[in-house]
Amino acid sequence: MILPDLLEDKSLTLAERVFLTLKSGILSHDIKPREYLVIGDVANYYGISRTPVREALIKLEREGWVEGDGRRGAKVTVPSAKTFLEIVETQAALESYMARQAASKLTDEQIVELETILDRAQEFLQKNDIASCRHLAGEFHTRLYKFIDNQYMLNTVKELEEQVNRVRIILWNRGEAPMEKSIHQHREILNAIREHDADKAHQLMLYHTMWFEEELADRYKFI
Repeated sequence: MILPDLLEDKSLTLAERVFLTLKSGILSHDIKPREYLVIGDVANYYGISRTPVREALIKLEREGWVEGDGRRGAKVTVPSAKTFLEIVETQAALESYMARQAASKLTDEQIVELETILDRAQEFLQKNDIASCRHLAGEFHTRLYKFIDNQYMLNTVKELEEQVNRVRIILWNRGEAPMEKSIHQHREILNAIREHDADKAHQLMLYHTMWFEEELADRYKFI
């Protein structure tokens, strides 16, 4: 297990910094699924007391990232197939609704900005720079939802996305991300938004979200 460097943001409490640091490690898979985080070991590694580590693990358990034993520490959880698909269904419902909203709210300038992101993603894909292509595909979604200007929805989608990324990164590390089809679907969604076709944007985003996550579910070996 590789523990990330402790977040240095002094505006946060020490427990919050430990929480965000460990969560980042879980998302990046520096801290692997099923690995056990011992409170004393984490505290010693960062040169801090056990209390903020214990508080961080409690919050991680509350959000479903770890499973505590009430004593020495906590084990990083592995999402079940049922949990993963429930997250995907919720994410698809929200994102397709937001695509519908985008069809009536986005300006021409915002649409051009999104198109530029996809053009850059396509360039990276042609260069076989899959990591950069994935990053920009994610940026397309983030920017799209920011333009809608509903912070609560944006925060909820981000939380769901973090959970889905726990599975995505496993396949990405194996080079199993179907990015060419994904970028094509992004362009179809953007075209529907440009045409102010709310129903079409909704349906395309629903299909895109469910298709991509079902692709991952088919390839991911759950236990």
